[in-house]
Amino acid sequence: MTRDQILAQLQQEYMQRREDNLRLFEKHRQEACTRCPGLEELLNARHAAVMQGVRASLLSAKKNENLNLAGAMADLNRRIAERLAAGGLPEDFLQPVYTCARCRDEGYVYNPSRQMCSCMEQELIRRLMAENGLDDRQIFARFNDQLYDGQPDETGVSPRQRAMLNRKVAQRYAEDYPDTQTRDLLIAGKSGLGKTFLLKCIAQRVAQRGYTPTYVSAYRLFETARQAYMENNSALMNPYMDAQLLLIDDLGSEPLMNNVTVTQLFNLLNERQMAGRHTVISTNLNMKELQERYTERIASRLLDETGCARLTFTGSDIRRNAGRKAAD
Repeated sequence: MTRDQILAQLQQEYMQRREDNLRLFEKHRQEACTRCPGLEELLNARHAAVMQGVRASLLSAKKNENLNLAGAMADLNRRIAERLAAGGLPEDFLQPVYTCARCRDEGYVYNPSRQMCSCMEQELIRRLMAENGLDDRQIFARFNDQLYDGQPDETGVSPRQRAMLNRKVAQRYAEDYPDTQTRDLLIAGKSGLGKTFLLKCIAQRVAQRGYTPTYVSAYRLFETARQAYMENNSALMNPYMDAQLLLIDDLGSEPLMNNVTVTQLFNLLNERQMAGRHTVISTNLNMKELQERYTERIASRLLDETGCARLTFTGSDIRRNAGRKAAD
């Protein structure tokens, strides 16, 4: 499902929630009126007083009339509370029922302009994460650098040191977004070194901070690109073109299709960069392989250090290391 489809589903659920809570309120009112003789008349009188107050404000009534109305309302509220207490019901038994008192189950607040309430925003993000295969296990705190070899390689730096630095840079990126030091990130290295996990950690943290990341595998991305090309329908790529933060996992694993893969990837990166939108990419390819597969035009955008920071993992497959540690 797309973000718009998930949002439409949420809006329907919020409407159903309002109807359910209204029925619950009516049930409370009916129960209270049954248990508390004379309560219904007082409630009707209070409603009439409220409507009178609305009419008075519209007609610019005299100040003394408004003061009298306020006194009458206070007296009615006191008598209603007494009736509820006599019937063994709490004072707030007839308060409106809301799952979220802030937006009153509308999903939106007006402060002063219309904006999504935090309750709906958090649920939208949770569903978007689930749609992208993300969950709360993919967090920086679970990134285990002890799975990497601590022995320095020929460069004098160990895979563990590189992994620790990569995590630090990625976490800083997620914390600073959208005011990151570089707009984009490229996470490179052989299979099984934790690139996907780190990518998902970024997505999860950015989502926790209230933004809406879009995570997609390279295979799924280019399936959409192929469909857009075959149907001559560029709008299919809009969710990826317009994403606040786009995270593309495993670039280079997708089938290479002439006139589709390279062209669509260039258009995607070019449009997003010109619009100042952030993109994070993981790939098993090294820099030479990126140039050979996607042409110099695309590689130059990924290798431009002023706009794209590069994180490189080295060492052996940490999944085997994790298995050995579990067996110890």
